[in-house]
Amino acid sequence: MIGVLLFATAWLVHRERLDIFLGIRTDSLGYYQFLPAAFLAGDLRGLPWVHVLEDGSRLSLFTIGVALLQLPFFLLGHVCAWIAGAARDGYSAPYAVAQLLGTATYVALGAHAILRLLLRSTDRVAALLAVLLLVFATNLFYYAVHEPGMSHAYAFAMTAFVLLITEEQRTYWTTRGHILLCTVGALLILVRPLHAVFFLVPLLWRTRNTEEIMERARWWWRTPWATGVGMAIAALFLLPQLLYWKMITGKWVLFTYGTKGEGFDWSAPHLWDVLFSHQNGWLIYTPLMIFALSALVVQGRTQGSGARTALVLWGISWYVYSCWWAWWLGAAYGFRGFVDHLSLFALPLALLLGRVIHAQTPIRVGSLVLAAFLTFLNLRMAALYAAPWDGPDWTWARLAAIWREALFL
Repeated sequence: MIGVLLFATAWLVHRERLDIFLGIRTDSLGYYQFLPAAFLAGDLRGLPWVHVLEDGSRLSLFTIGVALLQLPFFLLGHVCAWIAGAARDGYSAPYAVAQLLGTATYVALGAHAILRLLLRSTDRVAALLAVLLLVFATNLFYYAVHEPGMSHAYAFAMTAFVLLITEEQRTYWTTRGHILLCTVGALLILVRPLHAVFFLVPLLWRTRNTEEIMERARWWWRTPWATGVGMAIAALFLLPQLLYWKMITGKWVLFTYGTKGEGFDWSAPHLWDVLFSHQNGWLIYTPLMIFALSALVVQGRTQGSGARTALVLWGISWYVYSCWWAWWLGAAYGFRGFVDHLSLFALPLALLLGRVIHAQTPIRVGSLVLAAFLTFLNLRMAALYAAPWDGPDWTWARLAAIWREALFL
């Protein structure tokens, strides 16, 4: 149902511009452009959304993970374009509709994975409410509907898969799950290299002591052939990226943004701004996460809950993002970097909702009203967003005006 709602809403939002939607020169094109270039043009040297190097070479700053995940729907769009007699150039309306369907599908699969994860620890009502709030009361909705070509909806699904597979592996270890972890991990790092931090999940998730961590480490040599197969699949996904960098720059491994002189200032993190600035501050634009983050911190006092691992992973990403030269991750609705991490907050949010459900009637009613209000505000803000809500001209006063408009005041 979530997938159907997201796809239908995305189609309504973009239906007037489907013929141009995929070719709009934004980061979305940066992720998608590999597919038409590789499968239709047969040339990766002439990508349209690139950084031109000093020698004239055209380098995509983006990795191929999103394109790999979009590939099945690209092929579906190609078949539909052939049937409909539309242009088979990778950018016509059938390809756009297929990609809207693809993004909605991945978000739905990620939501389903989170639901399965939550049902191991919470009751069904709390689990369902948590999943619905994560999809519709956070900026995941915006990146599933309004900018579905960005990487965040795909990363949300991949991180959810990592958590679910790890949870199942710790209950009953299988070679299939072992291979899946390698596969999903490779795709996740290709979607956004920073997500290499999620490789800590299989090692640390719900562990209580060093002995348990060492037992997790033994997963990797318990069945060498499964590790070998998983690593081979991961290498198969990583190889095209390395070959592309080698072809364009002569280097096998590359920090692409460094070619533009963009990087990190590790000594001056904007930790407070990332959370509370009017320039895309996470908790300002997604206030639901105030409650989820608080619940995660409280849950962190319990050994083996997974909360400590979630806090470590999120904390590392928080620091890295805060050191980036454009810490506000410009032209974004809210702090889009943390959309990828929403799965880490699902369990504490569900446990909090479970307590609310069994609380006294005034607390239940008040919490329901608050959840409905936050969902409504998020949907309205997503509909009103017009990039960029950042820069020197974007002030608290302008944000307050948008809030008033969102609430029809």
